[in-house]
Amino acid sequence: MKITFLLFTLTLFLSSNTICKKSKAYQTECVSLDTDGYVTILIWNTKKGAKYKPEQARKDAVHAILYSGVAGGAGCSTQPPILNKTEEQDNFKSIEKSFFAKKGKWSMFTRSSATETTLPANLGVKNWKVYQVSISKNDLRNFLEEQKIIKSLTNGF
Repeated sequence: MKITFLLFTLTLFLSSNTICKKSKAYQTECVSLDTDGYVTILIWNTKKGAKYKPEQARKDAVHAILYSGVAGGAGCSTQPPILNKTEEQDNFKSIEKSFFAKKGKWSMFTRSSATETTLPANLGVKNWKVYQVSISKNDLRNFLEEQKIIKSLTNGF
């Protein structure tokens, strides 16, 4: 009985730990849309707080543009995700590991990662690292079209 309970507990712990690792703890808010195709966002991590690193913030910003989109803010409207269809997300999975690798192509699509001094309104705690990151949404979309991950916006016209 004790062995069964231990195995059950261990299985439950390992599966919940795996699920937690897959969920993203970052939050985003759109700051501005530039005419040159860049989207500037604020990004912070609710689990890492002050330990959030600039490089991870840039990666997470690209991830948000791809998968979840970005909530609107004072200077811009909500940005839907580029990969908004299950088929597109499945296509991207084939290159995702190399794309987000340490020297992956994700870095080509970010322009900056500055620590922001003004915190978003919903953050009451002052020990958060909030970054302002600019992402070239147009270049990222073009890259995904070239890789045949998504279809061109002009496809079918």
